[in-house]
Amino acid sequence: MTELCSASSRARAEPLAATASRVARWLLVEHRGAWGPQSVPSSRMPKEVARRLAEVAAADGARLLLVRRPAGVPCQDGRWVFSVNSRPGQERVLARHVETDAELLEVAPGDPAGWSELDGELYLVCTHGRKDRCCALRGRPVAQSLAARHPDRTWESSHVGGDRFSANVIVLPDGLYLGQVEAGAAVRMITELAAGRLPPGHVRGRSSLPLPTQAAQHFAREALGRWGTRDLAPVAQEAAGPDAWRVRLAGPEVEAPDVEVVVRYDRGAQREHQLLTCGADQVKPVPLFAQVSLTEL
Repeated sequence: MTELCSASSRARAEPLAATASRVARWLLVEHRGAWGPQSVPSSRMPKEVARRLAEVAAADGARLLLVRRPAGVPCQDGRWVFSVNSRPGQERVLARHVETDAELLEVAPGDPAGWSELDGELYLVCTHGRKDRCCALRGRPVAQSLAARHPDRTWESSHVGGDRFSANVIVLPDGLYLGQVEAGAAVRMITELAAGRLPPGHVRGRSSLPLPTQAAQHFAREALGRWGTRDLAPVAQEAAGPDAWRVRLAGPEVEAPDVEVVVRYDRGAQREHQLLTCGADQVKPVPLFAQVSLTEL
């Protein structure tokens, strides 16, 4: 048996920063039972429903994910559906419950009828083992740990990207990706987030932000020790030369200065190719950023 992609990634100390999938909006649909190998494994869902949900998500510019309760957490009949906006300043989770699959045909995130706003966060843990075994092996214990403390907020999810960083946890509505999360530390991380502090060493980035901005935030946090969840908010990103960007990040009101970070793609580092998933049959470059400069303004 080949080595797990998550074990290989950890062994080579692969950076997690600036690896969050780019997603600004989400459509989450409860779908219990086994999932197939596709990224959105809808084979057990009526074809017309699966097709309609894909169309709705595409029209809304949303990523469609299937979710289910971790084992042992009680489930209601029917399905929960969530429409999530992760854009900075627009963050919110809308929820609705449908009794039948036929009602899914009427789901429309742009229509406020039938939706209610959820107060608080959702915690998604990728456990899509048919897509990549690392997600099941590392994700399920994390989902169980979080569900023991936050049963109403925790959901297992289908493929979210970055299998080699399992276990992956996404905190919604912010779209914050956390990687290499262990079951024994998961609850503590969520508690720290609720207190306004990011967990160093586990932040992949925020899904609504461009990758250069994700990288700039990481370099600023590492250099300045500013791990507040509302610190270093993005103000602007602009080109600063070939494969380089200048990113301005804001301090929290007057408590800390703004920061300007220039980052670039690290082409030298990307010469190293890796198998990025357990099922990969060819190596691919690992995208990495380098810091050019960092200035407190």
